[in-house]
Amino acid sequence: MELRGTIKILDEGYKVGDVVKAKIIVIHKMDTGFTKDKESGKQFPRFYMKEINVAYNGKVIAHFDLDVATSQNPVIQFPFKVTGAGELVVDFINSESDKAQKKVAVTPVG
Repeated sequence: MELRGTIKILDEGYKVGDVVKAKIIVIHKMDTGFTKDKESGKQFPRFYMKEINVAYNGKVIAHFDLDVATSQNPVIQFPFKVTGAGELVVDFINSESDKAQKKVAVTPVG
């Protein structure tokens, strides 16, 4: 299954030293493992977003361990301190070990 997601810096006009908010949105179906196929009666396996890692200029700044209780299409917001121009890199991993990566430029003013 294709993992889709995005990361966005919510603040504008930020400078080096500012703390800004970033938002991650993951488009991902979730299944608890308790639902059954109506025709066969077989349970669907657990399927969920397992892990999200965020790196800023190569250094991990956030790690999220998720589980089956996480909602479908989760939205995660977190703050980080701008230390200079660079890039936020988000790695998504689901319960089937499918992986995806998204990036956004960090471009402080001044």
